[in-house]
Amino acid sequence: MVVANPRHISAGLVLLRCLEKTCYAPGVNMRGLPIFCLLLALGWAGRSDAVIFLETDDPQHHTSTPGDNSGWQYEGKFNGFLGVPIAPHFFITAKHFYGTVGDIFYFHGDSYVTIAYHPSPSTTDLMIWEVRHDKPFPVCAPLSSGVVDIGATATVFGRGTQRGAAVVVSGESKGWQWGTYDYVVRWGRNTVVNKWIDPKYGELLYCNFDNPGIADECHLSDKDSGGGLFVLEDGLWRLAGVNFTVDGPFRTGPEGTAFHAALYDMGGLQYLDGDPPVWINREEQAANIPAAFYCSRISAAMPWITSVAPEAGSLAPESYSAWQRLYFTPAQIATPTTTGPLADFDGDGIHNMLEFALNLDPIFNERATMIPNTGLRGLPAVRLESIMGNDRLTIEFVRRTSASVSGLTYIPEFSSDLLDWQAVGTETFTTINPRWERVKIVDSLTTQDSSRRFARLRVALAP
Repeated sequence: MVVANPRHISAGLVLLRCLEKTCYAPGVNMRGLPIFCLLLALGWAGRSDAVIFLETDDPQHHTSTPGDNSGWQYEGKFNGFLGVPIAPHFFITAKHFYGTVGDIFYFHGDSYVTIAYHPSPSTTDLMIWEVRHDKPFPVCAPLSSGVVDIGATATVFGRGTQRGAAVVVSGESKGWQWGTYDYVVRWGRNTVVNKWIDPKYGELLYCNFDNPGIADECHLSDKDSGGGLFVLEDGLWRLAGVNFTVDGPFRTGPEGTAFHAALYDMGGLQYLDGDPPVWINREEQAANIPAAFYCSRISAAMPWITSVAPEAGSLAPESYSAWQRLYFTPAQIATPTTTGPLADFDGDGIHNMLEFALNLDPIFNERATMIPNTGLRGLPAVRLESIMGNDRLTIEFVRRTSASVSGLTYIPEFSSDLLDWQAVGTETFTTINPRWERVKIVDSLTTQDSSRRFARLRVALAP
């Protein structure tokens, strides 16, 4: 069900409804934080570093894409840290680590030469770097407005240390010291508890390292600075914060040696606090006292951000070629047999073009079906529904809006014999955001009209 001609490329995704079940049609070709130990006058002292997990010390854990487009595709590497493109010629990162004009920002195997830097006002730990204008970023990260930041489940990225030795006080486990540096990019999740406004460092979002926590609960450690904290707002994962610092350092008592750690319980330890910093006792309590990490809040810095990069925050068009560069290296893109529209890079049976069309991740092996009524991504959902007293076949899917200028055409069709396909039915759609909409097609025939009905979605890509 895959054809190509000089005018366009199309891929057919056939979804069958045999009244009692959904299946794929036989024979359809479905191919598949800071570098320095900062002593901060914020009620804590510390530095932000690599993602450390509550559930495991496996150094390979979460070292590849989450698969849900929650920010992995927007992370680039800069001087041992991370940064995020926010406009065609600008990326944002933390201000407190080193860098100089001419340094290289590496983004999915491609290199971008910096030509200028723009430090934020003294009350914010943010730095915007400018790259050469003859080589813009393909697509940039959407930015959070701030309306859903507090309480959101966030995806956070870093490239610092592994989990180290356990911290034990009076026989009770408290967490783990920072371990070996490996500079491997990892992702984790946490819940944004609230904001913290500090006269020296501006508005910060903070997340606690809870035990028990949410799935993929994480803390940060050294070299995580500059990594992004992303939240889901209006159906898009948006950059809400840039990794800045963490609680700590700690020690077991006046004679103990100071250490940095990811702690889910600071009770019974001392921590460095104040300006000038002094050691404070954290009394043991019945409940855990989690340590936190802190991120410079993007929404609070938007006036400055847009003064430097006016296009920041806008959703630029996303063509197939631009989308490719968010996931593949230049060398991979040069091999269309693996990254072209009709190839299947991750081997999950879904063409790259369909991954582009249905908001899937082309480097994550997954055959997820969109959740009806609320889904943001996935293969079309085909169901038999009772509509005004009649059973009708429906097909529901996400579609790129015309404003996104994707070059895609979506053609939902129905058939009674798998031979005569017709674009019939009634369409309704819901706009999710400027880039995506959710579409539902109700078949024109009922089960009384035909005992067998099938549905498919064809997608065509203009050159």
